[in-house]
Amino acid sequence: MRLWAVVVAVVAVEVPLGAVSGRFPALPTISDKAFIRECVRSHNVFRRNVDPPASNMRFMTWDAALARTARAWANKCIFDHNMYLNLKYYAHPYFTSIGENLWIGSHQIFDVKDAIKAWYDEVRSYNYSLETCSKVCGHYTQIVWDDSYKLGCAVVFCKEVGGIRNAANFVCNYAPSGNFQRRPYQEGPPCSNCAKRDFCDRKLCRNAERDKIVYYSRWTPPWDFKIVCDQACIAIIISRVLMICLGFLIIYLCRRHFKNLFMST
Repeated sequence: MRLWAVVVAVVAVEVPLGAVSGRFPALPTISDKAFIRECVRSHNVFRRNVDPPASNMRFMTWDAALARTARAWANKCIFDHNMYLNLKYYAHPYFTSIGENLWIGSHQIFDVKDAIKAWYDEVRSYNYSLETCSKVCGHYTQIVWDDSYKLGCAVVFCKEVGGIRNAANFVCNYAPSGNFQRRPYQEGPPCSNCAKRDFCDRKLCRNAERDKIVYYSRWTPPWDFKIVCDQACIAIIISRVLMICLGFLIIYLCRRHFKNLFMST
């Protein structure tokens, strides 16, 4: 498995962090519906329009666990690939083969479509018929890898990463991973080589079972040392606090109402 990274250097006048709002700049979260929609849409647009056309290209859908892994690694603000991707169940509770693309640039110019396009544009260096790459092609081949059908991305603000100050650190993880020693997909009429139970959706192979969105609500990367509490967890904590407060209140009222019971002889 190969992993790839892109640096986008932008010459611009940087406004000091917090000079305007006093806060970190707002970047979309991994639960932002517009962010999720654009990540998935951009990948599938590039996948269905490969040249030469693909006969077996799978449709990509969002995966919450991959997004959590992407966020956890992006939060470290290290411009290097996630060292845990090759460890079983350290990047996903089900998939054991995870791919990754990285992008960094000024937070002021971050755009999901542009970042993904920067990866895809490596197609200019890739020759499908000869299966050769003249420069860097790994981001492109991961985006159009036929077997990869789950995607999770995250973008976080970093004060400094990869030599860029006040940066957007954008990470996408893919499952199953791509970039093995072969062409990224099989050439042929679109959907002509889909699996038996697949159906064709605008040049991409889809499958109802494969395309299910699973949220893995109680899973987080085991190397991400943060306390994670979902809605059920929060409800339990609040109820326990309320019960403790209620217990103290009952004791207080009993002491006031039944003073003689608490008097020693």
